Amino acid sequence: MANTTTVHTRMDAALKENVDVILAQLGLTSSDAIKLFYKQIELNGGLPFELKLPDKVLAEKKLMEELMLGEKSGEEQGWLDLNESKARLGL
Repeated sequence: MANTTTVHTRMDAALKENVDVILAQLGLTSSDAIKLFYKQIELNGGLPFELKLPDKVLAEKKLMEELMLGEKSGEEQGWLDLNESKARLGL
């Protein structure tokens, strides 16, 4: 018999159930999927896919960075914030 070991992990129950349904449609068990994943890591010398944030998350992050830079620049230049501007205009 081959030298084997056990892998234990914790995950969200709903995620496991959802993935188990998909794996069953492919004729795989969770154990099969984990073995395949590990084998691909071994063959690729790393993860077999690119890790990146979804475009929406990146766009929101970039927008917030730009807004913060604009706000900081406005403060440095002595600009009024929106509420101060509205107050001065009687809005």
